[in-house]
Amino acid sequence: MSNFFSDTALVKAPPIKRAAYSDRTAWIMAEISRLVYEPLPSEVTIKALVKEIKSAVKSGKSNDIVEALVNKMIQHESPVNVTMIDILRKASFDFIESFAVDGTEALLAKLNLDEESEEGMLVLAFRGTQPSIKDVLTDIKADLVSAPDGGRIHRGFLEAYQKVGDQIATVLIKYKKLPLYITGHSLGGALAIVATRYLGSDSTGATYTYGCPRVADDEFFLSIKTPVYRVVNAADAVTRVPFGYGLFIILSGLRLIPINGTLWLSEWIRRKIAGYTHYGNLVFLSAPKNTIDIKGVPFKGIVVKKSPNIFWRMRVVFFRLIKTFGKAGVNDHRMNEYSQKLLAYAKQRRSQ
Repeated sequence: MSNFFSDTALVKAPPIKRAAYSDRTAWIMAEISRLVYEPLPSEVTIKALVKEIKSAVKSGKSNDIVEALVNKMIQHESPVNVTMIDILRKASFDFIESFAVDGTEALLAKLNLDEESEEGMLVLAFRGTQPSIKDVLTDIKADLVSAPDGGRIHRGFLEAYQKVGDQIATVLIKYKKLPLYITGHSLGGALAIVATRYLGSDSTGATYTYGCPRVADDEFFLSIKTPVYRVVNAADAVTRVPFGYGLFIILSGLRLIPINGTLWLSEWIRRKIAGYTHYGNLVFLSAPKNTIDIKGVPFKGIVVKKSPNIFWRMRVVFFRLIKTFGKAGVNDHRMNEYSQKLLAYAKQRRSQ
């Protein structure tokens, strides 16, 4: 596995008792959002299990299939991935549970601030889009549908969340006294927003998303009280879909095209997807070259702006896309780069 939580000093004592944006917390949440892409304990499949059993017999580790099966079941008596547990433990996290149902995956862990006390924070991280047909189908179901308790929401995101929502809620009952921090990248960020509405709207924690697309309309977010920090890396194209209120400009242009059917098409699009909006406090990462400063910290000169001026932000995005011939729209969406930039900025702030 990749090198997770490389700066242990930043993991210690994040400011969890205040829900304001924190550079340290942003990086910790980014690392958890990165870690949840690794295989989860609840993802052991029959196909993979059969393959391991056959390999054990063939290599001589077991005399027959029955013995190999028994050994494997004993090994899985503890339903957790040892490697993942070790990674979490080194960062002062306790693994609580993982969830994996029909293409929706999430991880729940507890960060311990003091080994002798029960204080800490819960972190619920959702996995983002992977190259699977289930995730692709989730993303493209972009029509807005009525959401439980009001508002309209992306149909695919709602369906994906509902697969695990009740399970997560049941587990969280045991940890009511702890602040809940929710996070995720890409599709995981969208699911984190949905979870914030239905699980953590009254939590004393916060939600951090990375490369999150638009999720719902304005009404959907009215009942959310939890602070939401929407981190966007430079020209990340995923954060600009589905189209928001700018869609009305496009539809107006479509109606002017003198071809039969354009009026019907524009009305159909308006009914299905018009009304998407972002929610939360925007935190924007600039796009400096990955230059090492005199203290050995990468991304020298990186700027992290909260609620930046739209003209400054568009200037950064425009020149970034021009220099990379549009490739930055994809490259800036990578979770590794989000994490590396946030770590670099947190280190730079610490050394000031």
